[in-house]
Amino acid sequence: MLLLSLAALLFAVPVLGQANAGKAVIYLGGSFNKALPDGAEDGFFGVDMFAGKMITSNLCLGAYIGYDIVHYYKYTVTSSAEEGGGDFTERLSIIPIQLKARYYYSLSPMMQIHAQAGVGAYNIIANLGGGHIGGVYKNDLRPGGSIGIGFDYWFLLTTGVTVELEYHAFTTDGDAGTFDYVQLRVDYSIIKF
Repeated sequence: MLLLSLAALLFAVPVLGQANAGKAVIYLGGSFNKALPDGAEDGFFGVDMFAGKMITSNLCLGAYIGYDIVHYYKYTVTSSAEEGGGDFTERLSIIPIQLKARYYYSLSPMMQIHAQAGVGAYNIIANLGGGHIGGVYKNDLRPGGSIGIGFDYWFLLTTGVTVELEYHAFTTDGDAGTFDYVQLRVDYSIIKF
């Protein structure tokens, strides 16, 4: 009987280990980012924060900000002493600032999956040595959005770990249309009462 009771608890839906209506959630973490346009080199790391309020036990609305390095390339130029030379670095950084909605589905008292969508502005910091990647060649502020999925594992009642995969896209100048990148993110999650 004890094992049957424990099994029932494992698959019960939401309990104190998950955020429900009226509570706030905060996610702090890091990501690995990769730009998708042709010519983009290695991705790099980033940091992020999401703070939201649970509207219902499944729907959360909040704000998201991050700092994502989506293109990183280090190269050496060798030339005569008169012309100069040395090591140079190209870097394309993005600061997304979004309003975001998340919809949670509970798998057990400690596990949830979620889908999310965000809309906002993307602050572009381009250090590309005069080149361009996917229509991005200068510092700019562009509109865009994101969609993603994630898995939450809650432990110690108000603390969790989240793994997310998210796709970002924003408009660019000229014929390029949109610039897009993906990120794999790991967050430390907190439920605030």
